[in-house]
Amino acid sequence: MLLILPYSLEAAPPSPFTAVYEARYGGFKANAERSLQIGENGQVEMNTMLRLKMLGKTLSTIKEKSILTADALSGELKPEAYSFVQSGIGKRSRHIAFDWDAGQARADIGNDLYEIPLEFPVADNLSAYLEVRNQLLAGEVEIIFPAIDKGKLEEYHFRVLAEEEVSTSLGLFRTVKIERVREPESKRSTIMWLALDWDYLLVKLEQLEQNARGIELELKQAAVMGNSVTGKSQKEPESISEL
Repeated sequence: MLLILPYSLEAAPPSPFTAVYEARYGGFKANAERSLQIGENGQVEMNTMLRLKMLGKTLSTIKEKSILTADALSGELKPEAYSFVQSGIGKRSRHIAFDWDAGQARADIGNDLYEIPLEFPVADNLSAYLEVRNQLLAGEVEIIFPAIDKGKLEEYHFRVLAEEEVSTSLGLFRTVKIERVREPESKRSTIMWLALDWDYLLVKLEQLEQNARGIELELKQAAVMGNSVTGKSQKEPESISEL
């Protein structure tokens, strides 16, 4: 059994944000966006979008959405629904419905249906960001938690590598650099840089896929809690400390 302290005990509610990224996928330029919004009832909605273009024409679009609600008694965030839809080249989709009363998640992947026993806490592929943030705030350097991914329950594992200064078009950011830990035989690798001064906003991502195609994201424009995100001047020195 994995022990994870609930959001309400270890972390403040996540900050609403919108972010736009310069992106590349397999040598092609792409547009990417991420956002997190909180409704008046405390419902959290996360969205991502990646649009692959060539010669001004959209070849493929990937959209992800995760909806979470706060438990009426504890205030803990629980995923309610997740969707992944890719249109154009590589068309595919998957959806997850979380039925907490029945203790079961239903995953619809293409033409296949999966039923997964449900026990809190658990994340989906997108809301996993919230648990990473939660454990970083708690000071963890080995971040481990269960998540439903592609129709089955998996153990997600991230490792903190260092605190590192990252240069972007918005300036310099103090970040925590983390990697996704996978099986030794896996050919996929993912490294992320999260802004320490902006509630762990994603600043940069590098991911190598099994087909050797890479996804790269770099922050271009963002707002957190309605405030425009800016980094420090490139001329200001900042030390880098290894963890």
